Amino acid sequence: MSRALRTDTGEIRFIWKLGITLILILVLIIISRFSLIFTVQQILILQGTPSSAAFQNAQIFVAESAEGQTIASSLDFLLMFLLVIALITRFDKHEFHLANIGLDMQRNTLPFVLLGLVIGCGLFLGSVMFGVLFGSVEFPILSNLDQWAVLSILISSIIFYVLNSFWQEIVFRGYLQNRAVEQYGQMFGIVGITTIFVIFHGLVQSLSLVGIISGMLLFIFIGLLYDKTKSLYFVGVIHAVLNFLPVLFDISWQGLEAVVTYGIALLLLILVIYKTENGTSTRIFSNPPNPPIPT
Repeated sequence: MSRALRTDTGEIRFIWKLGITLILILVLIIISRFSLIFTVQQILILQGTPSSAAFQNAQIFVAESAEGQTIASSLDFLLMFLLVIALITRFDKHEFHLANIGLDMQRNTLPFVLLGLVIGCGLFLGSVMFGVLFGSVEFPILSNLDQWAVLSILISSIIFYVLNSFWQEIVFRGYLQNRAVEQYGQMFGIVGITTIFVIFHGLVQSLSLVGIISGMLLFIFIGLLYDKTKSLYFVGVIHAVLNFLPVLFDISWQGLEAVVTYGIALLLLILVIYKTENGTSTRIFSNPPNPPIPT
């Protein structure tokens, strides 16, 4: 039994870390939502709202209002950050450092953030261009700022998309992908965690075949970028931009526009790495030894 749970060196096997992490994510999200709804309900009751109406209003506030979603995403971010710290210190038996998950501040952090904004906007504009070409997006596209009546609601929505994207990147790229790559190599680590990430999204939203393919291409692209840069700020910004801009312009990808755009981006990234790192004689998904995790 112990051999099934642990490796020869005494570490808990990755498959168990993966399963426990996914279960804890779901448990923490459920706990945070119920706790937040209960808290808002109690506040409304203290303000004189009947209990049944307070519960319904609390659900609407948390699920639909920009302020409620921002509070929920802030709580999610905090809980997932603490979860990763616990996994690193308790399961991996390492001392926690921000470098463990790509969040250490360095000189290149601001350039990576700016580059993330550029790449995220570029991927969005590429999808729009192909959408117009394929007839699935109407031109010209106009921003839908009317959905945010005041500036504070717009800011709250931006914070929601940023925090929601970053906690996902912290868990799936900063923690799980790092360990999957370390144990199984780049190809399995990146593609495997991407597959799990896309399936995980299917638990909370319906995914079409095209959505699954575009998600796989995008997050293999993001996973490969993270593996090469070790900057969660970089990939977190790309993720956040691609979540926010379709909402800003009220666009829902209907066909192959995102698949083609993300596929081209992934191909170009692979070619750049191929040419930059080791010339024409080395595979992109090689298995070099990873740098040791700080202890």
